[in-house]
Amino acid sequence: MTPLSNSPVDANGLETSVLRLWQEFLARYFDGGLHAVGAVASVQFPKAELQFQQSAVTQPLDGPPGGGTGAGPTGGMAITMVWSEGDRRKWTAWESLRTANYPEGERQEICYERVAWNFWVRASGANSKANCKLASDRLFGLLGNRGETHALGQKGICRIKASAPRAIQETDYTLRLVLAAATLRYPILSQPA
Repeated sequence: MTPLSNSPVDANGLETSVLRLWQEFLARYFDGGLHAVGAVASVQFPKAELQFQQSAVTQPLDGPPGGGTGAGPTGGMAITMVWSEGDRRKWTAWESLRTANYPEGERQEICYERVAWNFWVRASGANSKANCKLASDRLFGLLGNRGETHALGQKGICRIKASAPRAIQETDYTLRLVLAAATLRYPILSQPA
């Protein structure tokens, strides 16, 4: 597991910092390549366009890379992550944080916030049902693997719990939903003890 390069979850830019971490994490896997996941040396992940919140997926979904007309040879794939407004709970605690300036630890108020996301997995073109199922299953497996999601935990996205994918639509294109919840952990700024 390689650490993530983006900054940790930040109270001053909560949504932006969380979405950047998810973008970096998911892009590592959904690139069409083989990846070691847990005890399995090589797991094939599909290539998927990653979008967040209200960002539109490239249309047509099964178009060739870079736009133009005509369908791609295997169709298209997209994963859109949307922040869910479910039961968001928040609590705080005082902890000692070690920093470069305070190697012994500095008292800091930390916020813990339980949040949820919807991961919408779309596929179109030839074999869209099978491709969408594969991508949503890979996403579910990845989110359930603590070894792989440890990099997110180090940056403040902790205790990820995903629910099994479910089919939403299987007509013009295939759409499956993976729900995930996690606890965000971040320091409350300007709050030393």
